[in-house]
Amino acid sequence: MTGVGVGLFFGVREWNRAMMRREQAARQLAAEREHVRRTVDMVLDPSLTAEEQLLIIDGFIPRLRARGGTDPQLWQLRDRLVVVNDLTPKARTLLDRVRKAVWTIHGSRVKQLKLLDDIANDIILPREIWEIAHLLLTQSLLAKRQQEARRAVVATPEFEAVLAPQEAALRRSINATMERVVIVEEYARRVQEADAALLAQEMLGDNDQYWDLLARTDDVEGMRHLTYQAVAASEVLAKSVRDAIEVGQMLIPPESTR
Repeated sequence: MTGVGVGLFFGVREWNRAMMRREQAARQLAAEREHVRRTVDMVLDPSLTAEEQLLIIDGFIPRLRARGGTDPQLWQLRDRLVVVNDLTPKARTLLDRVRKAVWTIHGSRVKQLKLLDDIANDIILPREIWEIAHLLLTQSLLAKRQQEARRAVVATPEFEAVLAPQEAALRRSINATMERVVIVEEYARRVQEADAALLAQEMLGDNDQYWDLLARTDDVEGMRHLTYQAVAASEVLAKSVRDAIEVGQMLIPPESTR
């Protein structure tokens, strides 16, 4: 019995030590993943699963890379992320613009009150950021290749016959991407207008105090004006929300509305 008891004691102790090592490793990995999220600016394909997102994040952890600890499936996901530092300065500016617009939309009160189109906000906008970021990455890589080619050789007619159409195609793609950014920014502007109209309508609740003030000063015309403004503010809110929804629906592909 003594031998069995001693063996059980040491077995439990080793099990406890193994558990502590696993917990410590899990805490370390969680801290490393959080560090990557804070320090590596990237855009991920929103259709990635949570597990796939972690695989990508783990690929940025030096400890795992050094010992080959990253998942072999990671290479299959290389086209599902964009590292912002890989973009040209102009491309980063465009990405910043569309991100800022989307943050404005998500932070709006009219969205929080669910007065907008949930499809446009929760599904289409993340996809729009991803698609724009992916386009900007491709454009950045092509722009770099074109610049290197121009620096490498003399611009002969034969060289221009190849490169000039490629540069023109790249400019068309960049202009089209800018138009997509402008649409998102316009949506954000309309959402801000709807927020302003909402606040104006809420401030109508103070009208009773102003009515009382005007009544005490016997200002009939002022009271009439307050009534008119109350009706007008309600109409402005309704129109602002409709306009915002209309612009937001421009982001939704036709097949998404079926």
